[in-house]
Amino acid sequence: MNRPVNPYDAIARELELDPVEFSELRQQGLADPPRGCPMKVKDKWGEEHDIEPGGWREAGFIGDDGALPYNCPIIPLGQDEQFIYVLSPLGHVRMLKENVGKTALMMAFGGRVSWLEWAYPRWSKGTETSPAEVTGFAAENLLIDLINACAWKGGFAIEDHIRGRGAWRDDDGSLIYHAGDRVLIQGRWRACGEYNGHIYAARPKLGRPAAKYEAEGEGSPGDNLLGLLRTFNWDRGELDARLTLGWLMTAKVGGALRRRPVQFVNGEEGSGKSTLQELLRLAMNGALMSTSNTTQAGIYQKIRQDSVAILVDEMESKEDNRVVDKILELARIAYSGDKMQRGGQDGQGKEFALMSSFMGSSIAKPATNAQDDSRMVVCLLRPLIRKPGVEAKEIDTRTIEQWAADVAADSPISAGDVDLWGRQLLRRWFEWWPRWGGLLRVFRQALLAAGHDDRSADTFSPLAAACHVALRDTLPEPAELKEWMEWLRADQLVETATKEKTWRRCFMHLLGATPRYLEQQASKSVGAALEAFKADPMMQPDEVNRRLAMSGLALSWPKAGDGGFSPQAWDTARLFVPAKSAQLFELFAGTPWQGHLASPGPWIGVLRQMDKGLWENGKCDKGLDRKASGIFINLADALA
Repeated sequence: MNRPVNPYDAIARELELDPVEFSELRQQGLADPPRGCPMKVKDKWGEEHDIEPGGWREAGFIGDDGALPYNCPIIPLGQDEQFIYVLSPLGHVRMLKENVGKTALMMAFGGRVSWLEWAYPRWSKGTETSPAEVTGFAAENLLIDLINACAWKGGFAIEDHIRGRGAWRDDDGSLIYHAGDRVLIQGRWRACGEYNGHIYAARPKLGRPAAKYEAEGEGSPGDNLLGLLRTFNWDRGELDARLTLGWLMTAKVGGALRRRPVQFVNGEEGSGKSTLQELLRLAMNGALMSTSNTTQAGIYQKIRQDSVAILVDEMESKEDNRVVDKILELARIAYSGDKMQRGGQDGQGKEFALMSSFMGSSIAKPATNAQDDSRMVVCLLRPLIRKPGVEAKEIDTRTIEQWAADVAADSPISAGDVDLWGRQLLRRWFEWWPRWGGLLRVFRQALLAAGHDDRSADTFSPLAAACHVALRDTLPEPAELKEWMEWLRADQLVETATKEKTWRRCFMHLLGATPRYLEQQASKSVGAALEAFKADPMMQPDEVNRRLAMSGLALSWPKAGDGGFSPQAWDTARLFVPAKSAQLFELFAGTPWQGHLASPGPWIGVLRQMDKGLWENGKCDKGLDRKASGIFINLADALA
């Protein structure tokens, strides 16, 4: 098969090799001299010198930081108001206070204590018969040089400099992958450390991309995983299977993408939600956080600076949805890769950058607002097709090996197979990355042509394009794009066809809500009072205004051209909505539009998002105790 020339080909074949010889920390420690002995140190020209304990400064072996020896095992990173930061030989970022003890310093130098005793020796008092000996290391001298080196390095903020595990985009646009113990940069595995101004700190290992590139076609990793996803009873069949494969692909490189679409999977018991999550966990090769019954704080404290995926099970709708709402807030922030701020116990604010792909699952999808819906793909699972004599509980709790054997009895699939396919799919990203921007634009333009707006195109196009990355080696043919356009027609998708604008949600709540003080009335809602007036031409406007006044609203009509008033008919009726109202404050209770009592309510700003011809600013006192500022809504047009 012929594939287009790719500048990454030459280096991508070496993805699982370590072309750089790394000496392990233990070997480095063994090279340190015994206590009191000189150390062999090479100068800038490669000539080796024997440097006595503490003699490096006089010999001119000062590093670029201007304070520490240039063979120092740790790297000074900078400082903030409270700490100095260093990178340990293990690749960990250490925060050291001004009163740091010797134990903490030894941990920062992890395994290189002998080096400390050579560079910063503490000497015993010598005598005429017993010369001075090295008895340990002088922590106070070391700390002075560390403080100077970090101060000269400049300010440091963890959230701005540290990149945890997962995929990232380098400053030149290339793809970087941090596997926990090594960092893949420009096709070469490197030790954790500082590269191009970013700190890649050591964390537990993740699965690395496979070394060998697997071409498209039957039996390819994408084809195999799509085959497994097709065995689930998706409500939209092939489309949902492909969108889920696309989400898996975007989740593998979430930190390098501009947008990270959120996927939500719902379905009744026995539909396979737990099995699906287990399949995705295996295919992600450890690059994810999978949890249930968690909180927003639990997620970002666990993720820290990683960009790995987040799977949250059992996000059920409850009477108190505040925990779920907070998790959805995280997903919304991560969609665009924004930062969130939280206070710390020490009084210092903390900032978190969220670059993770989210997937949630539950029996019933929790209530979401418009800003969440626009970032989310919702896939419904129907109950699995059960074999005779197999209970639903057995299906829902079976292992991936049992499930795979059921759906492919002639060719059993193991967890190891799924793990390998996941690493091979990650490998495909390094083939596709130089072309990813162009591929994404092609799919985005196709979806715009299929009736999507900018936001929904931003949500669905990465999933469709990433599915293509998993399955194909070349750019899509027109027939394939046409197929995706038909699948993702905006007027047919549940995510877009039923989407309401925020102002309309607010307006319909205004019409449909029933405040406590109206529960005993004949017309229990604003909408019911208006409907009664519309249906009965003989009803007097003053009568309907008495009902509307209980909600802080009023019905009015514009003046006619001759200075008189137009006929008080439904076609010309206007609903006056004040900017401040105690009654509306209660009517909007529990919604994002409630605001604060005695202040202009958020409802007025949202309702002004209507098209200009549907409303106008003004003042009114009809049916109210005093003249108030607000807006007049043309009812017939707005409801049409």
